[in-house]
Amino acid sequence: MNNTRKIIVKNIGPIKEADLELKKFNILIGQQSTGKSTLAKIACYCSWVEKEISITQSPEEFQKEGYFINHLEEFHKLNGFISKDSFIAYSSDVLSFAYSERKFTFQWNSGRLDYKRHKTLYIPAERNIVSVIPNWFEVNLGKNSTRSFLADWERVRKHFSKEHPLSLLDFGEYYHNPSDNTDHILTKEGKDVLLGNASSGLQTLTPLQALLQYYANDFYSSGLSFAETNVTEQQKINRLYDNILQQLIKTLSSEERASWEEKRVKIHSEYKDFSSVPEHLRDTLLYPNDEIMNKYFELATSYRIIQSTSFFIEEPELNLYPISQYALMNSMVQMINKKQHTLFITTHSIYNLTSLSNLIYAGKVGKEHPNKTNNIIPKSLWIDMDDISAWKINAETGELENMLADDLAMLKAEKLDDVSEIINSQFDKLFELEHQNL
Repeated sequence: MNNTRKIIVKNIGPIKEADLELKKFNILIGQQSTGKSTLAKIACYCSWVEKEISITQSPEEFQKEGYFINHLEEFHKLNGFISKDSFIAYSSDVLSFAYSERKFTFQWNSGRLDYKRHKTLYIPAERNIVSVIPNWFEVNLGKNSTRSFLADWERVRKHFSKEHPLSLLDFGEYYHNPSDNTDHILTKEGKDVLLGNASSGLQTLTPLQALLQYYANDFYSSGLSFAETNVTEQQKINRLYDNILQQLIKTLSSEERASWEEKRVKIHSEYKDFSSVPEHLRDTLLYPNDEIMNKYFELATSYRIIQSTSFFIEEPELNLYPISQYALMNSMVQMINKKQHTLFITTHSIYNLTSLSNLIYAGKVGKEHPNKTNNIIPKSLWIDMDDISAWKINAETGELENMLADDLAMLKAEKLDDVSEIINSQFDKLFELEHQNL
């Protein structure tokens, strides 16, 4: 089941009004200080709130006075962005909630039990903190998104050893040395350089590439998706299992429930305790029928095991030369396409946008000419037009503009580049002036 997700944001920071439909790929551009990161943080937060409510099957925590908005402000460092007129609404097939007039409201939707658990991962622009602050793990940063990012990095960095390093596009490899807790770059020339002494491009690329590789691929292929459960999470899951079963039992007719209760009473009358009940009768005590039992185990798996990752990335292009930006974008798209992952990026890069536009166009042309298109752009990079949303924040109005040219299956050319027209106009005038007397 595809989970249709929509967010409406009004009057938060520089954002006056934004209406977003989140898809597999989500691209947001705009001038600096127009609210790109603000929207990305709110989208990430809403995705996390959906997960928390779904795995507890209760909105109770967020219904406490001030909890929803205070946690958003603290975790994503949005203090001063919220006003009495601020509004957030989120809806999916699973649930809907809204923050309006300083109150949180909530309702379940028809897909309540169709939720698929995901990892929500926010990768900030200041990700080079892992390189420039040697003792970052000792710094008191508070309970915010930077601390959460560092916790993820601490787990991921240890996954890549000298024997099994991380490939860094065309730059070389990264590995972690556990003996002295240091991070290293092995250059293409064979030099071993501490990450803190590497170029600014490598310092921002390395944590990004490591987190992408781990949470888009390695985390799932090595069975690690079972591992990230602490005691609190396990308690939530146990309560969830009980709730799932109760929700399924509610789907029975009164006659079916009466028949099941009659069977249970008979078993209880014949056996003193559960341990003495024969194996073939135990399922009858727990589940009304095979259909509900199978559905229960299916749902329990989808809630217990992380199925995919929702990546929220600020400016993946930071400190990278254009050809490296192009290579990184292709790498990201290929990893996102492998599973039911989603990607939300903010960017200033024309190279990211034109690269994505070509991949969308390849998705269209590839339907008619699959083999020839694959020779130009590999199929693993194609993006279906229905799987992408792209917006530009209007700096004057604080509102979103759609960047997709639906009829052409690509991004609108006039939205991609604000400055080239100015530069070309200046060149034409200079050229005309130079040659006016010839």
